[in-house]
Amino acid sequence: MKVFWRHALSALLIVSLTACGPTSKEKQMIADLTTHMKPVCVGRFVMNVPQDMTFGGYVTLYYGLDENYQTVDVRIESLDATLESMRNQMNATAREIDQGDKNRQTKKSMLLDYRFLENNMIYLRKQGDLISATGSDHELHLLVGKTQLILKADSYEGVPEAGRYAPNGKVETPEQVAARLFKVASQIRAVDDPETAGPGFCLGPVVIDSDNDEEAAQLYLKTEKYPDLLITIYSKALTPDGDEKPLLERATHTESRFEVDVIRKGNIAMAGMKGQEWLVKGTDDHDKRVLLFRTESMHSDPTLSRPFLSMKLRAGGQPPDKREYVDSSLTPREAMALWDAIISSVQPRANAVRPKP
Repeated sequence: MKVFWRHALSALLIVSLTACGPTSKEKQMIADLTTHMKPVCVGRFVMNVPQDMTFGGYVTLYYGLDENYQTVDVRIESLDATLESMRNQMNATAREIDQGDKNRQTKKSMLLDYRFLENNMIYLRKQGDLISATGSDHELHLLVGKTQLILKADSYEGVPEAGRYAPNGKVETPEQVAARLFKVASQIRAVDDPETAGPGFCLGPVVIDSDNDEEAAQLYLKTEKYPDLLITIYSKALTPDGDEKPLLERATHTESRFEVDVIRKGNIAMAGMKGQEWLVKGTDDHDKRVLLFRTESMHSDPTLSRPFLSMKLRAGGQPPDKREYVDSSLTPREAMALWDAIISSVQPRANAVRPKP
């Protein structure tokens, strides 16, 4: 009788373990997602993602800290552009601005300047407000390899009270703002090898080797094969926004308010930094299966090489740029395998931060 029960319990354990493991379909999906990954350059880090994932997003560079600073926004417009496609796009944009509504004060076009600079740059300046004649928006469109970037900054010359927030009370002229854009553009180069990209902040296929004092970025990775799958990355080098509580403390509050099933949560290590993760599944307001995974770094001494880093994986719900709501294209096991492969691969890049004199 004891032998019978021993065999019965062994059989039950095997069945239980088999039921808890991934199915053959899930194993194939996991292999497709994680077997052949590629390195991508993300901020001051490098990480592995599925081969067909594409990169997007922007970074805001700060020159100076506290209240005395200027900024430049650098955003990816296209990963597969040509000089002709960029010129055609910008000619159409400039034409639309020029032929659109006139400024109510000057009665003239909102387009203040538009010109081609060298072979890979287009400069556009327009009035920042339809009603007022003060302030202007600057754009520098830049082609680096096949990557089309847009660099943005604003000038507030003539804007009431602007001097209160400018360094030493001096408001930059449009020429000074444009010069800052040109300088940053000269500091951008293509990334040949993500792991040896050298100094600077990486926006996927390009790196910005600037002398900025602070940087904040919103980046994303997506794939056409699974349009509901989106990985987003937030990075802030020196001054994380607000005094938010740690991820797991906020997650506990969320769990008490919404119906979610916790898959996994706890402390982890990411890129040599202490962190926390929170992995849940549930249904949205449209009864679609949704997965939400999140991790955040935790340390009290952030630097350019050790920023506050937050990563999020979302599958299911409403895909970006879509109207319909869908179930997650990945099962929890498939998503966890992809998540673990990505998170474990995040590493600081060698020489990513240039020493300051």
